[in-house]
Amino acid sequence: MNAQIKFSKIMDYAFFVAIGGVFFQNGISKIYNINGVMNWMESYGVPSFLIYPSIGLELIAPIMVVLGIKRSLAALALMLFCITTAFIFHSPLNNPMQLTPFLKNIALCSGFYFILKMEWSNSKNSDIEEETVES
Repeated sequence: MNAQIKFSKIMDYAFFVAIGGVFFQNGISKIYNINGVMNWMESYGVPSFLIYPSIGLELIAPIMVVLGIKRSLAALALMLFCITTAFIFHSPLNNPMQLTPFLKNIALCSGFYFILKMEWSNSKNSDIEEETVES
């Protein structure tokens, strides 16, 4: 393996840890402040029981991304989570206090898009390699 490929793989993994860490830490934070988060969710008209699947997603999906376990599925789930929470909790966009968190959610969503794109590309290349070996 040449140095450029090795460096690229190390950087990929570092960014998997970085983007996953954001969500994992947020899930832990929700556990420690569960009543406050539930009240905050209800203030936006979101049923408070949805805190539990949110915490589950924020704890499990990042681990899947980091470890490469169904990475595409985990990235897609977190991508949809980012979009949903951006529009529910960080609107209206004419409020400057909500614009930055909204844009952060969209930026995280774009990070998961690139993870999905990378995974799909790797999968496509893997299929091509298998076809070449079978020929």
